[in-house]
Amino acid sequence: MNYDLIGFKCGIEIHNRLTTKHKLFCNCPPKFSEQKPVKIIKRKLRPVAGEMGKVDIAATYEYLKGKTFNYQVFSDTSCLVECDEEPPHELNSEALTIALQICKLLRAKIPEEIHIMRKTVIDGSNTSGFQRTALVGTNGTLDTSKGPVRIANICLEEESCGIVEKNDTIITYRLDRLGIPLIEIGTEPDIKDPEHAKEVAEKLGMIVRSTGKSQRGIGVIRQDINVSVKGGKRVEIKGFQDLDMIPKVIDFEINRQVGLVKHNQSKEETRLAKPDGSTDYMRPLPGGERMYPETDVPPIVITKEFLSSIKTPETWELKLERLEKILPKDLANQVLKSEYLDLFEKYYKTNPILIATTFTSTLKDLSRRGFETSNLKEEHFNELFRKNLPKEAIMTTLENLCKNPDAKIESDVISDETLHNIVKDVIDRNPELVKENKISALMGDVMKQVKGRVDGKKVMELLKKELR
Repeated sequence: MNYDLIGFKCGIEIHNRLTTKHKLFCNCPPKFSEQKPVKIIKRKLRPVAGEMGKVDIAATYEYLKGKTFNYQVFSDTSCLVECDEEPPHELNSEALTIALQICKLLRAKIPEEIHIMRKTVIDGSNTSGFQRTALVGTNGTLDTSKGPVRIANICLEEESCGIVEKNDTIITYRLDRLGIPLIEIGTEPDIKDPEHAKEVAEKLGMIVRSTGKSQRGIGVIRQDINVSVKGGKRVEIKGFQDLDMIPKVIDFEINRQVGLVKHNQSKEETRLAKPDGSTDYMRPLPGGERMYPETDVPPIVITKEFLSSIKTPETWELKLERLEKILPKDLANQVLKSEYLDLFEKYYKTNPILIATTFTSTLKDLSRRGFETSNLKEEHFNELFRKNLPKEAIMTTLENLCKNPDAKIESDVISDETLHNIVKDVIDRNPELVKENKISALMGDVMKQVKGRVDGKKVMELLKKELR
């Protein structure tokens, strides 16, 4: 497809949760609760006029649905701030520092004062009916394979509530997610084609991860895509978590919009991406009318001294160059793009290739086979690598931990003497296999007994030696 000919325009927004000691406007931990909710809050929300005196059209659309919102409250991860029964505390300084590091990496202009704003949201995703957000950077640049992409804005904002269930009249949310620090990066419409959009999203995600403060797991990074064609209106598409879906959804949207332009039916709107690449209508496209100042949090003055104290994280180019000194090139690239990069850098010194393989192919294989890799926590890897287990034992251990996160990690590898006795026993019990020289079958028997706690190469060498 000739994207220039159809007047293709595309920009992207990424949203990435940050790992900090507490939430953005309170002291609650920024994590999901494993407890049961202690109470339910019921609310109705209505829109208010923004700073310019007008009510946002998207907020009005959501209000007219007449929904009732239930909020699950958790004693360990939510407080009166999330319940909208207490004013917000001061802005999290750790989260602000991370946001300014990202601004430096993207060569963005940082304002002299940072003001907190309220963004009207009436879909129930915030108990207050608005989301707090702060513009921390503008006019940045992201270098890509198809030329520079201008960064329009970098914002620090609070994450929304997590949805539990919904029907035609009631939506139930959980408050533990509300208020987790979230970085939002929006580009100008400089993206050249659908594959370029995927590259931009991936690179922006890696920029955030370079701070070492990006959360891990499903849903911590989300993308919104803005698309239009010549003669048409801008459409925002939400619901991306899988980067590989971006080109497919954009191609579908281009074809849909070209058809609408032919019939003069194009309109601004927000749509939701579906797994098959198609999209569904969500609501009208929101505008500037939804913004108004936050009166409970004072502006933050950004001095030159403060900015100079913020260290710029290592760039991806330098990080890749460093990784390629200890890993094969392809593996270094996989680690760099992995959500486990920070953990690799913490543990790699004992055995870089083994640990890199664990965080890339091993975990990917477990996930593909249906294991709940989200159950794996940092303390599991800390214990796993501290015991210096062989590759086979790592796979077996991770399988067990995915099923039962509280399972005990087998401590030691099998001694040489014990292994020698196991091998001799297997040979003595299988004279037919020995006679037919079926070493792979013998190998399988030994590995079944050692349960992965010995390197397979070592077992094979010992078997060959004994058979000779």
